[in-house]
Amino acid sequence: MIENRSQQYLIVISVAFSSFMARLNNYTVNVSLPTISRDFNVGTGEVSRIVMSYLLIITSSLLLFGKLADKVGLRRIFIIGYIVFVAGSLLCGIAQDIHTLIGSRMVQGVGSAMLLATSFAIISKFIPSDRTGWAFGITSTASALGVATGAPVGGLITGYLSWHWVFLVNVPIGIIAYIIASKNIPDERPQPKTSEPERFDFLGAVLSFLGLGILLRALNTGKESGWGSFPIIVSFVLSLILLSLFVLREKRCRAPLLDLGVFKDLKFTLVLSATFMAYLLIAGNAFLLPFYLEIVKGLNPQKTGMVLLVYSIIYVLISPYAGRLSDRIKPSTLCVIAMLSATVNVFVFSFSLQCQGFLFVFIFLIWLALSYVLFFSPNNNQVMSLAPENKHGVASGLFNTTTNLSYVFGVAIFETVFANAIPGIYSTKANLLSTNIPHEILLKGFRSTYILGGLMCLVAFGFSIMVWRQRGKQT
Repeated sequence: MIENRSQQYLIVISVAFSSFMARLNNYTVNVSLPTISRDFNVGTGEVSRIVMSYLLIITSSLLLFGKLADKVGLRRIFIIGYIVFVAGSLLCGIAQDIHTLIGSRMVQGVGSAMLLATSFAIISKFIPSDRTGWAFGITSTASALGVATGAPVGGLITGYLSWHWVFLVNVPIGIIAYIIASKNIPDERPQPKTSEPERFDFLGAVLSFLGLGILLRALNTGKESGWGSFPIIVSFVLSLILLSLFVLREKRCRAPLLDLGVFKDLKFTLVLSATFMAYLLIAGNAFLLPFYLEIVKGLNPQKTGMVLLVYSIIYVLISPYAGRLSDRIKPSTLCVIAMLSATVNVFVFSFSLQCQGFLFVFIFLIWLALSYVLFFSPNNNQVMSLAPENKHGVASGLFNTTTNLSYVFGVAIFETVFANAIPGIYSTKANLLSTNIPHEILLKGFRSTYILGGLMCLVAFGFSIMVWRQRGKQT
């Protein structure tokens, strides 16, 4: 543990920078996609790979880098992550064709995965336990700030400079963060338990990478190809086989990529389950709410973005206090309160969708921010506090893999439920805006989807209750 307060601040800043850059990059890139599509003369399907290639690499390699961090040291992987991310950003910024850009985004994704797989573990390892809530609060605030500023920053950069600078702006920021991290994060190498060198589970890495990659690819393309189509069914089956083989491999391997022993702690498993269910609602809402605001409420994209900023602003303002609160009150207690609040909020919103004006929209966004600000930082705190000694990298990688999978599942589930409520119409903005669908049918689709979102929060509340009722290790 680091006792020097100044060094603690600099370590937390280094980790917060990584969260900020990852979120900022996602949202600035999304805004620039139409411009990139026009410049390279490619369709939306091709340009969407700029986003998907990045997401696939991150989600598929988090476990790998979490294990590597436990093997060679958190600092080494974190520092290399910054170097790779900056290099990938530079390559993206100077790309002259769509294929080079997609390949460069994959390099950038490798760097992001290295940063995400180690960031929580660094806080848990080097920050005293009575200040980890504060540290996670700062990190969550930086992440929310990246979300809040990503869209307007991306629009300004793309409009006044070019889409190339959306990526190039990461270079100076990343270099500064690299310098801070390299000077302040201790270089503590894990000590081998025996004199025999530990083997690395390359087969497990390949199985997990392919299994998760194929699963995410199927979820991303399921709507266009048809969820019952032969390629999608084959992809799901193949992913299930590969991931099952991965679990069998990890059970028998002497040095597994994922130590399944972490799941022996029931609390840890329940916390991950609550995390997955809670993120489903956040991801699905981020996808669906803009459609509601533009189609039902009649807002243009600029005004929609301003309305959605309400959530991020409230979150940014309250997040540091929620982090400190989790140092004084059991995180599991805060998570129970948060998920109960979120459940009631989503159900109230689902039955107020037909109301005129924006009062219930603003109530929903403010209430949602207040609920989830009480969940994210305390939840991150208890995940890492439950991680076994010398397994913080694995736990951090597993946590981030869970959240990324939840994000993809959330979008896919919300999109599917909404589309099924409108026969013959896929839930894409172009189709919905170009057809005269009665508002009653649209509202039925939105209501059905948000009722499902409320049920997701209710399940997360149930898991949080089970965590709270567990006796043993205090969280």
